Amino acid sequence: MKNKLKYGAHYSESDHVCVKECGSIVTPSVIKYNTRKMQEKFGIEFNFHSLRHTHATMLMENGAKVKDIQARLGHSRSAITIDTYSHLTQKMQNESVDIFEQAKRDVE
Repeated sequence: MKNKLKYGAHYSESDHVCVKECGSIVTPSVIKYNTRKMQEKFGIEFNFHSLRHTHATMLMENGAKVKDIQARLGHSRSAITIDTYSHLTQKMQNESVDIFEQAKRDVE
């Protein structure tokens, strides 16, 4: 809102996540450049798109509904979200074991 007031008629309205201060879209080349700079600074190998995978996995790991994640990522089908953007973590594996152990106790 602050930047909208600052730039007035020169502010570009957008639904994009990555925008410049004036609202215009950040190009993929700028994102790649900044990603490379962050890699150099922190010594961590990653690409910008991997953050999308991390986002989906963290949401799933913490109990977000698949349909909500699907909507956030803009997928037409939940299968895309599950098959492509989620990764089995140790926490998820442990929770599955806990669920099974609880089910066994309930039956006994």
